[in-house]
Amino acid sequence: MAGEIYLVPTDAEGAQRAGEDVTKWPLPVREPDGTLEPGAAIEPQAGTPIVLHDLDGLLDELGERIFLAEALEEDSGAATRARLVSETSWNLHEAARFALDCAEHVITAPDELRLPSGASLADILAEARARLDEEEQAGTGLLERISRLALARRLRHASDDVADLALLLTAEDEGEDLDALDDPHWTAVAAIRDAVLSAVEAIRHDALPRLFESENRRYEGDAGSVSPPSEIVSTPWGNFAAGGWAGVVPAFVAARDAAERARQAAADAGGQEAGEKERAWQRERLAAALGLR
Repeated sequence: MAGEIYLVPTDAEGAQRAGEDVTKWPLPVREPDGTLEPGAAIEPQAGTPIVLHDLDGLLDELGERIFLAEALEEDSGAATRARLVSETSWNLHEAARFALDCAEHVITAPDELRLPSGASLADILAEARARLDEEEQAGTGLLERISRLALARRLRHASDDVADLALLLTAEDEGEDLDALDDPHWTAVAAIRDAVLSAVEAIRHDALPRLFESENRRYEGDAGSVSPPSEIVSTPWGNFAAGGWAGVVPAFVAARDAAERARQAAADAGGQEAGEKERAWQRERLAAALGLR
């Protein structure tokens, strides 16, 4: 509806990807007197529609940056002219914290489910949060950047421990002739691993922003292009294509995956209604991460 406010996820430079379509949005500008000037209005170009999201739709389309957008004109319910109004408080650290919260929300008795190392899932979640907090207090010098990479490395080892637990759960499910993807414990553990990886990538991005910014753009660009044939490898985390897309998984992508796994875990445990309730909870948590609550 014209005049209504929506949400737009973009990369670091303001490019929004929707499937194979890429829309480069003019960004809002802060004037010398402190006032915020909205970005210039855009219209659909060369068959590329304007894609605007409500809070629910954004759950499936998280980006590195997220903006508030205004629909200025519409035709048959689709925006034909829109502009970015302002940027939300979303960043990679908020993405990682959102992911950790989503994973934690669907874990029952996190102190009881233990990793092969003896640590509990509660310990892993607490460590991830502590590493994020510690990293945010670090400086910008070379030693601080090296420290960030060391933090990320330690946290990555923790995510590997979570993966080991998933392997054990997969073996148990196979022994009972169950599908791990339908096991709420397995999907909840998978959500935790995705959340921890989101924290890892947020920290690594801060340590070497230019390198990981380039990797993020490469990842998103590959995701919308035709990939060469690749080998399908079966793992406890599902089927993956080896030799296809290049680049690391960005923090916001891992956060989106963690949220999706958490909703799946809720639905596996309590049915469709529980999954919908979990999605509603995530909408509210996402609104807080965006600074809208």
